[in-house]
Amino acid sequence: MDKESVIITVLVLVIVVLAGFTYYLYSGATKCEVVATDLGTKLQQCGTGLNQCMAGVETCQDALTALGQVPACAPYLPTQ
Repeated sequence: MDKESVIITVLVLVIVVLAGFTYYLYSGATKCEVVATDLGTKLQQCGTGLNQCMAGVETCQDALTALGQVPACAPYLPTQ
């Protein structure tokens, strides 16, 4: 083979390797985007659940406070 054919063959191989590497990086970035989007959705759901839980805790605290004001119930309620 002459020198020009060797150079062309090497350049084609380099282009193929670079294309494969670029595809590898792109597919990894795409997977990362999917995972990040899924995580964001789960965090939003967690935040919603936490808000509901806190509302329930406040309701329970209000009920305990109201029961604490009833003289017959006060001795049986926890102090902390």
